[in-house]
Amino acid sequence: MTNSLISILLSVSFLFISIYAKKYHLFGDEQLSTATTTKDERLLVDVDIYNRPYVLPYFLRQLEQFTCPCSQCYLDFHLYHVFNTTAENDTSRLLNEWVSAMKKSTQSIFASITIHEWTAKSKDDQSNRLRDVMKRTSELDVTYVAMFDSMIILFEPEKLLSRLISKDKPLMAPLLRSTKDMYTSTFYLNDQQPSGYNNYKQIYERKKLGCFLVDGGIKDFYFFNFNYPQIRNVFLNNQTFDEPQQQYAIDLLARQSSIPTYVCNRELYGYIPAQFLEALYDEAAIHDLYIHMIIEHQLNGPLQTYLPPIERTSLIHMSPSKEKTKFGLDEIYVVNLLRRTDRRQHLQATFDILNISVRFFDAVDGKETVNQAYLERLQIRLLPDYEDPYNRRPMNYGELGCFFSHYFIWEDMIKNKYSNGVLILEDDVRFDPYFKYKLEKILSNRSLDWDIIYLGRKIMRADEENFNNTTETFLIEPSYSHWTVGYALSLRGAQMLVNEKPLQKILPVDEYLPIMYDHHPNESWKSHFSNRKLKAYAFHPAIITPTHYFGEPNYISDTENTTILGRNENNGAVPSPTVLSVDVVIPQKQIDENAAIKKDEL
Repeated sequence: MTNSLISILLSVSFLFISIYAKKYHLFGDEQLSTATTTKDERLLVDVDIYNRPYVLPYFLRQLEQFTCPCSQCYLDFHLYHVFNTTAENDTSRLLNEWVSAMKKSTQSIFASITIHEWTAKSKDDQSNRLRDVMKRTSELDVTYVAMFDSMIILFEPEKLLSRLISKDKPLMAPLLRSTKDMYTSTFYLNDQQPSGYNNYKQIYERKKLGCFLVDGGIKDFYFFNFNYPQIRNVFLNNQTFDEPQQQYAIDLLARQSSIPTYVCNRELYGYIPAQFLEALYDEAAIHDLYIHMIIEHQLNGPLQTYLPPIERTSLIHMSPSKEKTKFGLDEIYVVNLLRRTDRRQHLQATFDILNISVRFFDAVDGKETVNQAYLERLQIRLLPDYEDPYNRRPMNYGELGCFFSHYFIWEDMIKNKYSNGVLILEDDVRFDPYFKYKLEKILSNRSLDWDIIYLGRKIMRADEENFNNTTETFLIEPSYSHWTVGYALSLRGAQMLVNEKPLQKILPVDEYLPIMYDHHPNESWKSHFSNRKLKAYAFHPAIITPTHYFGEPNYISDTENTTILGRNENNGAVPSPTVLSVDVVIPQKQIDENAAIKKDEL
């Protein structure tokens, strides 16, 4: 009897605490629910479609994967049709093609799919747009409305709507993050309270998880819950929508009416393209930022693995894209180890999206190909007195394999007489959003005299760089630099590099290149090479970087983790290898002190 009474008291106490914990935010920022879910609830998905046909294959595929958590779900498109351009006509054709296919499909979860053409010519378009959606909400008698833009990319779209309903907020947005820093999100700060930035950053970086009241506003994605009377009164029963010349933004109405707005980040919801003020009305820049978002997604796998490309719908037929570009060069080489099929697959998908034509070049594998017999067959000789300046060791097999890979490309370029130059990329390359635009602009200038152009590099002596002396807007003359992640090379430059017979005095390739444009600090090493006249430039800032950096968690190097040669003896002949180290580990602090540059300075 006593035990039963105790159990009852504990149950009642727990119920009491649960109710008041939610009401008074004892365990977080969740608001007391006023909703009761019923099978009669309906949901409207309302999407803005701008005249950017390139987004439709990705976006429409996400809609195909939606599931309906209510008794009925509806899909409305607002198609902006203003100038009758080719892009507008293509967008309209593709969208109508998809809607027609979906209406015939047994897989569609939408009770109706409607396209509303929107001219967007008048000054009160914003209020008209909101008014029309609320009118549809009343007509359909829906409980929830999800309004968003077709430029976004959603994770797990099949779970999205049920997740948003489960948050039970009057007005909210799922956190969508940019793939380039924090230039955009689905929420923003109140300009009058900049002290909230740290809180904003913690939410954006998901160091705090949950649903959070926003001190500012939400944008780009709105989820309305009409179970809340205040939401109905402000957005459904608002007679001022019919007044001419009134401008109403959703977040402004919410603030004026003291409606709490939330951003939720417990789940990973997806991406939204980075937004820059200078790119707001530049369609080429908007395109580049969207494509950057698509390709960056693949780099966000766990433990430095690659994610598969974002899926595209098969229900529409895109017009054939123009021929893949080589930027006016004769060839674009991508150095790739045969055993790194993950990198090859990732980069092939990336180049397909960027519409770039490349040739994968099988790299010389320092782990599996280079050995004593291989070195003797090539009659390799080491540079006298060479020692890695940071790790204090001779070259390793990985560095030798890297040099051979680049050297054989130089020879291939000379053999094929590639007079227009080539681009050489390594398979851990990461592209800047404006990579194509900037590279096309530079290489289209046939009057520019160059032998090598670094697309990305590690600046070794920042104090020797002349950052203010630019050439053709984007280029500077580089000082001492490391990395061969990506560079353009002229035929004249390749001939100079090969004619110096570097295999007879070999050192790492990213030490050899600055020697050959005569900006290396080691005079002894330089003295072994006579024709140090490469005409060198470098993009500043860089338009490519490595996908990962030494010292980052789970960093794996195909160059460093290889057998190290013994000390240089016998007049430069390659000695038998000595395994001095298998994993070369050097403190990040030491790298930073010697390199004189930080990652964000690249």
